[in-house]
Amino acid sequence: MTITIALSGDANVNRRFSMCTDEQFLDLVEVFRDADVGITHLETVITEYDGENVYPAAEAGGTWMRAPRFIADELAWGGFDAISQASNHALDYSYGGLRSTWDALDDAGVAHAGAGENLGEARSPTYVDTENGRVGLVSMTATFTPWSRAGEARSDMRGRPGVNPVRLYYEVDAETLESIKTLAKQFGWWITKEGEEILINRHGLHNTVQRYVENEDVDGAEMTLNANDVAGNLRAVADADNRADVAIAHLHTHEFAPDGDMTVPPACIVEFAHQCADEGADVVVCQGSHAPMRGIELYEGVPIFYDPGDFFFQSDSVERLPAEFYYQHHHDLDTHPLEATPSEGFAARGLVYPWGEPASDATESASFGTEETLLHPSEGMFVGPGCTVPVCTFGEDGVERIEIYPATWLSSPESYVGIPKRATGEQATEILTYLDDLSSAFGTSIDIEGEVGVVSL
Repeated sequence: MTITIALSGDANVNRRFSMCTDEQFLDLVEVFRDADVGITHLETVITEYDGENVYPAAEAGGTWMRAPRFIADELAWGGFDAISQASNHALDYSYGGLRSTWDALDDAGVAHAGAGENLGEARSPTYVDTENGRVGLVSMTATFTPWSRAGEARSDMRGRPGVNPVRLYYEVDAETLESIKTLAKQFGWWITKEGEEILINRHGLHNTVQRYVENEDVDGAEMTLNANDVAGNLRAVADADNRADVAIAHLHTHEFAPDGDMTVPPACIVEFAHQCADEGADVVVCQGSHAPMRGIELYEGVPIFYDPGDFFFQSDSVERLPAEFYYQHHHDLDTHPLEATPSEGFAARGLVYPWGEPASDATESASFGTEETLLHPSEGMFVGPGCTVPVCTFGEDGVERIEIYPATWLSSPESYVGIPKRATGEQATEILTYLDDLSSAFGTSIDIEGEVGVVSL
């Protein structure tokens, strides 16, 4: 007996898509429906703007993401049985938005992991039972606002709602540490010592600190993961492995290697992905880099997808935005921030390339919503080649086949903008060739069979 898992990266989704009749989109829907379990990452909050305890957070990940309640039913229609939720957007509308997201997903029958009423709940796996086996999902995030991480419960104190965190700190050499301390003094920030760690924080933010540890073996600075968060999440992965036929570890991460470009994950993320596999994860999927894609590794037979790429791309079509968004871009607004419309606000922000400015030879109109798929590497900067949908088939001895379905996005009519579609022809070949090149750094090769990639096992 075999079990198939279909995966995707970010679902920045806030519009209906079940009305879309585009054949290339429907082809992708069938990929998820045909799999035993379809999983995506929900990069938004499902809530009404005037819902109970729903308030825009003081800080969000660029856009305050929000989707109407019907999006949960749309996800179920599209073949998504479970979603990972841990990310820097999960609390864009505070605890009320977080809870309304859970309610909508529960009502639609979509399992979710990565956030909860306290840390124990946020860290716990969620499960999907099928006739061919049980799939467990653990969802984590290395990128989040400090206040949004879930807190542990005590016998005398309730826990805090939030996301399942994997915190980061830095190991630095002596020279770098002195430079950091000098700058902190110039800014008037606090510098304290806690064991081996140097803590730097602004006045009044005693728990929102940046942590540094001096390490003579480091040249400059290296990102390191919090040991307690690593240990707790590895226990959750092992728990999922013990209670499911296929265990999936998910990590939302924007971080990239300082000495590479945004397509290269930092060494600590690669090491952690390996640890998840060692603890029993049958698949590790990272996403959130907006690179827009990263390579694939086969570690001890376990597929690690370092980022399949943004799947639904509708971050610029939310219906409303808080005042902070408009004030952030007020220099390019023709009206007062409190009077601007959402479209005026997005126009003021301009076309966003999360990895930097477009390469000089990229067309001015290039964006994720165009029909063209452009790839212009220039000093580590890229313009959206597309995204991918990996489908893993598992047997008794582990993964037996990995297929990669290349995809891009629809750009018209307006109601279809940002909806993914199967890539075909030269575009499919270009995306798969690009992914093969990224994966070669991990010793992985991808064979192109028609318009589908097949990972060489």
